[in-house]
Amino acid sequence: MDWQSLLTTVLPMLPTTYAGDLMTISAFLVALCALAARFWPRPADGSRWLKLYELVNSVAQNKGHAANADDAAGKSAGG
Repeated sequence: MDWQSLLTTVLPMLPTTYAGDLMTISAFLVALCALAARFWPRPADGSRWLKLYELVNSVAQNKGHAANADDAAGKSAGG
């Protein structure tokens, strides 16, 4: 099940105010992660921060679109 079908089945069950709040918080979270990903350089391989960095980039929908050279080098070296 993808996210879109999940949202189209769950959102109608929620009261309108809760659905609106959920979408607002989700949009804020994505924007916050995008801002953090813009200025956070990729940690070294094996770093304990690497998993958090990848999570932030995933939430920011930043896969393959990183702005800094470290991310491009890490992506090409890692696969």
